[in-house]
Amino acid sequence: MFSLKRQGDFRLQLTRTLKTPGRHQLDLYLFTPHESTLSPRTLAEEQFFFSALSHRFGLLGLPAQDRASKLDTSYSLLSPHYEIMHGAWFYQYLASLDRLRQQLQGKALAEPLARALRLSQNFAQRLRKAEPKQSKQLRYFRQLDVYFSWLAEQFLLECMTLEGFAELDEELRQSVEDFLAQERRYRRERDYLGDFQGTPTRVWNRMSLYQRLLEYPVVLRQKITELGAGTRKLVKAASTVLIMSLFTYFLFNVRDASQQLSLALLLGIALIYAVRDLLRDDLIDAVTRWLRKGKPRWRIRQQMPFTQRLLAQQLVWLDYRRLPELDVTVREHAGKWATNEERQIICYRSRLHLDKATLTQDEIQERLTLDCEPLCAMIQASHQQLFEWKEGDGVQVHAIEKQHDYNLLLVHREPGQAAGVAQRWTLRLGAGGIVYCESKTVNWPEPPPRWRPWRRA
Repeated sequence: MFSLKRQGDFRLQLTRTLKTPGRHQLDLYLFTPHESTLSPRTLAEEQFFFSALSHRFGLLGLPAQDRASKLDTSYSLLSPHYEIMHGAWFYQYLASLDRLRQQLQGKALAEPLARALRLSQNFAQRLRKAEPKQSKQLRYFRQLDVYFSWLAEQFLLECMTLEGFAELDEELRQSVEDFLAQERRYRRERDYLGDFQGTPTRVWNRMSLYQRLLEYPVVLRQKITELGAGTRKLVKAASTVLIMSLFTYFLFNVRDASQQLSLALLLGIALIYAVRDLLRDDLIDAVTRWLRKGKPRWRIRQQMPFTQRLLAQQLVWLDYRRLPELDVTVREHAGKWATNEERQIICYRSRLHLDKATLTQDEIQERLTLDCEPLCAMIQASHQQLFEWKEGDGVQVHAIEKQHDYNLLLVHREPGQAAGVAQRWTLRLGAGGIVYCESKTVNWPEPPPRWRPWRRA
């Protein structure tokens, strides 16, 4: 199952861990509201794929081998083995915090909080047990140490603000406060306070930069190849042959009818060229899209950091569809949404093939990030006001903020599963970002039972 996490005002991140080799399928449907002006003209499909959607994979390592390799110092002798190993440890810690945040669901619970505290203490002890000597590794160690201290503090402080934290066991609350005080003393001793100074926005941006630097050794490199370029060239050549053949036939017939070059003939030739230039690009796009309907648009090669070794191959589809064009199962079990058949629905499909050799040394974390800023930019500012009368206060004026409701449906299937698993969320977007995101239950159909031959006892 995917776990959802908000990142700032505009971004949503969906994460899960891949442990099984084979073909992993993922379908994402974003149902737009009636008020949305989304179309291929306002936001092209390629622009949405490269700017608003990010589908990345990272190395998590293997927990069993990870515990055995803690005492192995050979990794610290050479780079990038040190960065990859510690980056995988950090990725595991991030994935654990995301799962625990999903369990909390806005309420302070003793078991997830105690586990988060225990994970933070163990990670701090493992990380700070042996400090490297090389300058490159020392710089990576410092960035990881600073970001971990900040991240652990942010998670625990967030838990302290949740409902029900004051009713938890006093010993647990005291352990959380002791850990936070210990981290503040550690920063002072290590001279880390400079990284935590500044405005909240400056500190947030600095830590976001540290996170990108820390993830660099363990995030798989993507080599994107656009499919259909050869088909477009063939369509372009065929359209040129067709148009020029008709134009040549027209000239020969005109020459046979009249040997004189008149002004009307010149205007006719110019008009034909104008019509050709006007319709040629649209004709090529329409024919290419028709020929490649249902076929993938991009092929992505997932490669190992630094060594560029191929780990997985991915095929990606992305197009805008209308409600009648969707699968019957999606229409019937995606929840009662709008009935307007003219609105655009963003359909993203991914087929990832993981070899067995890929998962012998690492588990893979899959991260799907949706940037809603282009969708929020389509929301027009509202100047409408609501007037309300209250006794004693008179007339009160309330400004109305225009908001759009979206429906996000995610269907994924792992190798060996007979049917997919569906998850659904409702999103409310405003001009300033995501207003709220709420998980919904999906009455997705169960897979049909497998037929088993009758055997005599």
